[in-house]
Amino acid sequence: MNLSPVYASRITHKVSGRMRCRRRQSGSAVIVVMALLAIILVYVAGNLRTLNNLGRELKLVERQQTRRLQRASQTTNTPPAITVATNAVPGPSAH
Repeated sequence: MNLSPVYASRITHKVSGRMRCRRRQSGSAVIVVMALLAIILVYVAGNLRTLNNLGRELKLVERQQTRRLQRASQTTNTPPAITVATNAVPGPSAH
């Protein structure tokens, strides 16, 4: 099937026009996917940083609580400095 040059150029022009549109759409899709990927990466990086900070804070709170509980156990296990006589028999009083 031989086509005259006029018809051949019209057919190739229509095909190339459609290909340009599809290439533009493909290019736009790549840009959109890359933008979404960048947003996800920023979100993941922020979460990792927050997780690291929470780990540090948890260690600090744990140390503080351990020290506080050690001090509390030391004060409750020590004998009293003043001896208090309870149930003592009263001595002779001057009534």
